[in-house]
Amino acid sequence: MNVIDRSEVSPTEITETLLSVIRLMRKQVDAAMSAQGLSLARGKLLTAIAHEGTCRPGELAHVLQQSPRTITDAIDAMDRDGLLIRKRHPTDRRSQLLELTEAGKQALEQVKKPKQAAIDRLFDGLDSHARQQLMASLRSIEALAQDIEEQNKA
Repeated sequence: MNVIDRSEVSPTEITETLLSVIRLMRKQVDAAMSAQGLSLARGKLLTAIAHEGTCRPGELAHVLQQSPRTITDAIDAMDRDGLLIRKRHPTDRRSQLLELTEAGKQALEQVKKPKQAAIDRLFDGLDSHARQQLMASLRSIEALAQDIEEQNKA
């Protein structure tokens, strides 16, 4: 009879599980937010504008690590829906600035509690110590991934 030693977990298994968890987390958080009228993707974009303040679309694309074209499509839709407005740049006529509208601010406020409730449900099974361990491990992996990304740019 073969006994599988589960004490050794491969990086591939960890990565596949982590990607699956991320997909499930996004799905559940998006569902909670969408029920309030604002998808996770739109919420991320509006949150970035709220955090950055009035900004150019290119700056927003950089912050969100998205292509300018992807951001432009999202901006077009949210402009049509009244969640943000485009303004002319005061010194660069070729450039536009993005700003949240009151409706955009209200949409962000409306999804805060449902989003947080969905996130809290995802971590109900982990006690404080397990959360701290998970966070430490994720930060280590993130730092290594960032180092690799920087090395690849050089």
